[in-house]
Amino acid sequence: MDSTVAEAPPRRPVPLVTVLGVVLLLFAIGMGAWVVWQLSAGGRAPAAFRERSAVPQCASITVPQGGPASSALQDCLLGAAAQREGAEVLVTSLTTEGDPIKTYYRVVPGGEVEIFTDATADSFGSGKWSHDWCPDVAALESGKGCRPA
Repeated sequence: MDSTVAEAPPRRPVPLVTVLGVVLLLFAIGMGAWVVWQLSAGGRAPAAFRERSAVPQCASITVPQGGPASSALQDCLLGAAAQREGAEVLVTSLTTEGDPIKTYYRVVPGGEVEIFTDATADSFGSGKWSHDWCPDVAALESGKGCRPA
């Protein structure tokens, strides 16, 4: 019997290019999953928001932290064209922590106001969408007569 043991060939190190390729592939897969997750996060908006009818858009408004909505909101929603054709304005306000809350105010022909609030970026709030109706623009300030959709 031969008592010699065959030596295994020496192990070659894995090329750096292969390691980087695997890392980049895993990164790409992770980023793809993140993009899909982000896109589906937009899908969390209620169907009523995603499928709302198009109306003329007013310029977006950003409200300073703790500040009141500007008169531009009422100007948009009370204009004669808004009463005939409808109008929508996006108002972005910041929470105490600086998280954005996006509220879409929509006046529909006839004067009723539809309100969609996107609080999904609010780290310390509900993190949800809400959908409300008010009988008219005047009810926005008082809240009287407004109801959940």
